[in-house]
Amino acid sequence: MPPTSVTLIFSPYHVGLRDHRVGNGPHRICKLGIIKELEGLNIDIHIEELEAVDEFEGEIGKSFELLRRTSTAVSKACAHNSFPLILSGNCMATVGVAAGLGLEDLSFVYFDAHDDLETPSTNTNGYLDAMGMSMLKGESWHNLIATVPGFKPLSLDRLVYCGLRDISDESRQKVKDMKLDVVWGDSTKKVDFSTELGNVLDARALGRTHVHLDLDVLDDTLGKVNDYPSPGGLLESDLISCMELTPKKVAPTSLTVCSFDPHAGDGDKIAKIAVRAIFTFMSSLIETGGLLRSQS
Repeated sequence: MPPTSVTLIFSPYHVGLRDHRVGNGPHRICKLGIIKELEGLNIDIHIEELEAVDEFEGEIGKSFELLRRTSTAVSKACAHNSFPLILSGNCMATVGVAAGLGLEDLSFVYFDAHDDLETPSTNTNGYLDAMGMSMLKGESWHNLIATVPGFKPLSLDRLVYCGLRDISDESRQKVKDMKLDVVWGDSTKKVDFSTELGNVLDARALGRTHVHLDLDVLDDTLGKVNDYPSPGGLLESDLISCMELTPKKVAPTSLTVCSFDPHAGDGDKIAKIAVRAIFTFMSSLIETGGLLRSQS
């Protein structure tokens, strides 16, 4: 039976610090009305806020505790037949989501300017979030990631990137070596993201899929989403088209929206785009029968 409600898992953290940098993103998206918009779709909404992790050791210890709590919150939502919508600062929240879903055949549609496949051996800027997908693949942070409830390494052969562009030559080669499907961003020409993504999803027939929306997938002309803006990304119309399309091509299990620092640039503008994107995705999910409206 399709989910009969939505659980909004609220995680306003960046490297374990509450309301810090991208940790402010979930607040701004809520302030700009996402809950009211979803209620307007006659959806039952439950809110699960992750508590502070101050007692854990350092940025790394705090970050992995958030992954553990995210996994537990997602499992709880699924047990109540509720669709997990994760508003997170950290983009590696998707690792906790995947663990909480507990699906060995899980696919991913990953809207991001970055691949998040770095490891401690390849990373050069110290940004832990850049390693999320390598954790999920079982390539990094082996002991800590094993403490996340439900975690099992995934092959990632059912990972599709959209908007990927701001990556090193080494990372680009790794993506190619993994033979991943990518709708590349391009600053030299206009990309028809929704058409290209639709073609990939038609060919792949992914089935159960977690959708990851890192808001720096947006083109930098729309504003500075976080500290890593780049040209060649999705315009607002591209993102909305992709959000409408995706539930029609896969069976979404969950949605993460992340990596938005409202103090980096034009915060309200980006938050409004995020609200519209989430609303469009949920509307399409209802239309396709992947989420049921409230019966009350």
